[in-house]
Amino acid sequence: MDVLNLKNLGEAIPQLYRYETIARANDHTFTLVRVKDRTLDFHSHPESDEVFFIVSGSMQLEFRDRIVTLNEGEMCVVPKGVEHRPVCTEEVLCLLIEKAGTLTPDNTGGTYRDDK
Repeated sequence: MDVLNLKNLGEAIPQLYRYETIARANDHTFTLVRVKDRTLDFHSHPESDEVFFIVSGSMQLEFRDRIVTLNEGEMCVVPKGVEHRPVCTEEVLCLLIEKAGTLTPDNTGGTYRDDK
C-alpha cells in the first residue's frame, strides 16, 4: 500500500518505448510508458477495455470514425473490441490500465515485455 508518484516513476524510466508495470489490482495492470514519434497500427482488445491516462504531454487516439486528443490530466476509456491506434508526435507519459495479458509485443510496436 505504497504511494506511487506517476511523474517521478515516469522520469525514472530509462528510455522511450519501455513499458513499466507499476502496480496490479485484481486482474488489471497499471503500466507507464514514455513515447515520442510513434504511431501504432490499428488494433483492438477483444477481452479488455483499455484506459489511457495522460500523466504529462499529449497524444491522440485515432478511431475508425474520429480522433480524440488527450492532454495532461485527461483520460479515455477504449471499450473492448473497438479498433484504435495511439499517435504520439511529442513526448508523452501515459498510464495504461487493462486486464493482465492485454499488452503484447504485437500491439505495442514490439517493445512490451512482461518482466514482472
